[in-house]
Amino acid sequence: MRSMTLRPIGTFHLPAIAMLRRAMGLVLALAAGATQAQELTLAVSKSPLSLPLYVAEVAGYFQDAGLKVRFTECVGGHRCLKLMLDGQVDVATAGDTPVMFNSFQRTDFAVIGTIASTTDDLKLYVRQEAGITRPRDLARKRVGVVIGTASHYFLDSLLMIHGVDPREIQPVPMQPESMQEALQAKRVDAVSVWEPYGYRIASALKTSVVALPNAGAYSAVFNLVVQRQLVGARNTDLVKLLTAVDRAERLIRDDPARAKLILRQRLATDDDFVRWVWPGLTFRLSLDQSLLKTLESEARWALREGHVTGRAAPNFLPFLHRAPLMQVRPEAVGISR
Repeated sequence: MRSMTLRPIGTFHLPAIAMLRRAMGLVLALAAGATQAQELTLAVSKSPLSLPLYVAEVAGYFQDAGLKVRFTECVGGHRCLKLMLDGQVDVATAGDTPVMFNSFQRTDFAVIGTIASTTDDLKLYVRQEAGITRPRDLARKRVGVVIGTASHYFLDSLLMIHGVDPREIQPVPMQPESMQEALQAKRVDAVSVWEPYGYRIASALKTSVVALPNAGAYSAVFNLVVQRQLVGARNTDLVKLLTAVDRAERLIRDDPARAKLILRQRLATDDDFVRWVWPGLTFRLSLDQSLLKTLESEARWALREGHVTGRAAPNFLPFLHRAPLMQVRPEAVGISR
């Protein structure tokens, strides 16, 4: 029998070492790629309604769920949704109205859950000297509004509740961050605006503006909207996202003092603002029939007022992706197929 000679490790040829290094590099690259695949990019509106996401990030709940997230902040859910639809992020926070408007044009997105709702986020501020004391006085007045958003729907709803045809006013399209200056410069007589811009207007202009009563005009919901290509393909990551949000909402309920501190720090605001908005906020993860009804009601309004083209509203059921939330909190899903 031929004897075998063991070659000492130190005598490996350099080409073999190079091949080993390349193999190890490939393994490391694949591992890095797998880690990268776990990242979700989120466009997050700078709003009190985004608090569950802020809490989840600060408290480390995304990391605990095994998910890496990267936030891109934007002013308004309509802008966040556009970033997502343009393919710049995976997930966006958005109100119901931008979801409704985009559903008339495209089907490449889906709502995976409602994270917050409010009855007092939208407000109609009027200049005192404009002589507006009630919604009926808005006829023929110039009103700043963010077209295609909750600002738009809230304004029309308030007008119609009080018997004013929305066509009787003079809408002035603008973004929320421009509304305070527009009121000061008297380019508009009133603005339909959401928080935190309503608070900033009230704080800066004080007695020169007043908010008209808006009880019952509109209850807004805030949603997580994802690219359609994530549906199914990345359900595991969407489950992790909702798991972190669910934990965050429990913290908001159980430790409101900590949640309020996070809100104040993330929006770079003060305690007065937090006290201002807190009573109207509700944080409850859901995907239920009320969202469907809201979208359908808004679609009828958009068709009736000529804000969209078409003969009928879309079927909104396919825009709601139930599977991830069914794994996280099945009792929160109130939509049946």
